[in-house]
Amino acid sequence: RKPDQSWDDPKKMLWRFKYILNGMAVQDDALHEGGTHGGSIRQYIADSTRWYVHYYSTNFPSTTLPAWEGNRNDSTMILYKEQKAPNGMEGFYRITFSEITDDGFKWSGDWVNPDESIVYATWKIDCIKRKEE
Repeated sequence: RKPDQSWDDPKKMLWRFKYILNGMAVQDDALHEGGTHGGSIRQYIADSTRWYVHYYSTNFPSTTLPAWEGNRNDSTMILYKEQKAPNGMEGFYRITFSEITDDGFKWSGDWVNPDESIVYATWKIDCIKRKEE
């Protein structure tokens, strides 16, 4: 988002995925137009029947990786991580993967208060599977 809270112009990025941990996790890296890079490890833990997503980025180097947790229902996966708003209000950072198909999906990040009556969208990405040539 821009400082005036409007959406910035779309940016191109290359996003690569691979299965790891004998198919129980996916690792990705994202190469953004403009030189910033990031990635994540999405791990399914069968004992809890939940997904855990650990994120890393050149913009926010860290010695410990933040983790979101959640589940998939049909074509939507929603994950949460406790995070206060800039004004100190209790809440969560919510990541949503939606409209998941073989051809792509939509991906968004929002800050939400505990009952999700307040939703502040911070980014959104339309992911389209590139066809191998």
